[in-house]
Amino acid sequence: MSSVYVRSQVASFIATNLPTENVVDLTGVYDDLQDVLSNAGLVFTDHWLGIQYIGNMEEPIGINTNNTKGCYREVGAIALHVVEPSKLGVANPILTRAETIINSFRGQRIGDILITALTPPNFEKGTTIEFESGYSSASILIEYEKDLHL
Repeated sequence: MSSVYVRSQVASFIATNLPTENVVDLTGVYDDLQDVLSNAGLVFTDHWLGIQYIGNMEEPIGINTNNTKGCYREVGAIALHVVEPSKLGVANPILTRAETIINSFRGQRIGDILITALTPPNFEKGTTIEFESGYSSASILIEYEKDLHL
């Protein structure tokens, strides 16, 4: 999982730059989906943005780095799942929202978090959330790095 700092900065960025998105943090959630959505104040007909923070590694930058001096680099990814209630033509609103989200993150520096790469939206099985019925989604993967100077 990404650091608390990265999580809070990205959550603030989304709230400010994507105010129409209903964000549901899916990190470490094992509840029934309807309970998760209900706890977020959402109903079945709402669109939403699922977010999962995927920490990758934290590594020292420099040979003299230790717990009290130097620099560590956190590298990770954030999966954004653009979800809509299923209906004919559902790909269009998902792609429209995904493009807005990608445009918001592309080339950004969120505080001292550098967005290094983005994937286009992917609908394929195994690359996005899979639902038994009722919802369709596409996922975007955002890679980032953040330096911690001690």
